[in-house]
Amino acid sequence: MMPRKSIPEPNGGHPLRNVVRLVTAAAGVQGAALLALPLLQRWCYGPGDFADFALYSQWAGLFGAVATVRMDLAVVKHDQDRMARAAMANGLRALGVTALLSGLAMLCLHLGGSHMGRLSGLWFWLPLGVVGLGLGNLATAWLTRENRFGLVARHRGWGGVSGEALRFAFSGLAGTGLIAGRIAGQWLTAGLALRSMNGLTAADHPSHEERRTAWVLDRDYVRYTTPANLLAMGANALLILYLFEAAPKDTVGQVGAAAAYLTVAAGLLIRGVNDVFFRLLNDIADDQLMAVYLRWALPLLVIASLGVFALHWIPDFWVVSLLGERWADLLPVMCILSTWMVPWVAASSLSGIFPHLGRQSWSLALDVLHLVLVAGWLAWFATSQPPIVPGDWTILKQYALVQGSFYLIALVAGVIACRRAQ
Repeated sequence: MMPRKSIPEPNGGHPLRNVVRLVTAAAGVQGAALLALPLLQRWCYGPGDFADFALYSQWAGLFGAVATVRMDLAVVKHDQDRMARAAMANGLRALGVTALLSGLAMLCLHLGGSHMGRLSGLWFWLPLGVVGLGLGNLATAWLTRENRFGLVARHRGWGGVSGEALRFAFSGLAGTGLIAGRIAGQWLTAGLALRSMNGLTAADHPSHEERRTAWVLDRDYVRYTTPANLLAMGANALLILYLFEAAPKDTVGQVGAAAAYLTVAAGLLIRGVNDVFFRLLNDIADDQLMAVYLRWALPLLVIASLGVFALHWIPDFWVVSLLGERWADLLPVMCILSTWMVPWVAASSLSGIFPHLGRQSWSLALDVLHLVLVAGWLAWFATSQPPIVPGDWTILKQYALVQGSFYLIALVAGVIACRRAQ
């Protein structure tokens, strides 16, 4: 088998520089999203439309979590080109199956008469979005493996900005326009990354035996990392899925839009740091992991906390003046949800520590705990609390407490894993 090629690294260098490069590119994308969101809210889409998009986003996250059975991580970790290509081929096969299942699941919801199944065209849009997301993850993983961080940054930038622009063009489709714009941007990112990957490498297509060998080598990603990701996405998706069935649609839209603003800001840190941190771990001795983990975690917690404090200083009337009266509840919802995102930013950015140390089973155990906590709390809420009415955010305050507690536990687990590796 061929060893990993030594490719000139015009976009590589010091890890901090790589983080800055990816974060800067993400800042452009997220900046465009932040500029676009209030315009979209003011002139194009209402809370009900954002409720539809929030529902799509949660289902896309659930199926996207298992779309490639995390072969994107396997691609980065393989030292040999042939095994990396075999892992990618395995991921593509899994992606096709997942896309088919996602369409069938949405058809079942439609036939079952649930509120979620009433969203027009979800059976079509969801598989299309899952495939675009999976292809992008696999292709950018290959570029990350070869330290082509500049290419990753540019492709994500073009895809993100184009997707936001197309949301304006698709505004006549109501809530579906938000969905179609997001999917188009993801497909553009995937297409650009695939073209760059093919231009950089010309190895033969992996054989059946190589794919089987890669499955064996990467089995922990299938057995532990993929279920852990599904459980994590499930825990985070339960609130929107529950609200869509139990709350007024405008309430779901307020929560969905608030989450969109907050995840734009959090995604700026999480995506850039996660890519480089996971790659950096290959060059760190086990006895230094604790210091590195803490050196990255503490600044992330500080940055996220400063963002929450700044949010609470924004006057309510600014939001009403900018977006209109129908979005009057947006800022209070953002303030409540932002509190649990402080530990989430740090824990998610550094979650690569578990697969690096071969502790995929820890990720799985943590995410089982996460799902049990959120599902158990929601089951209690559904049976013991009064119906949700507009303006009553009791459910969000309790949700923030549950979520924040879990992500603090996840951060502590990362510290314990590093200590045991010494």
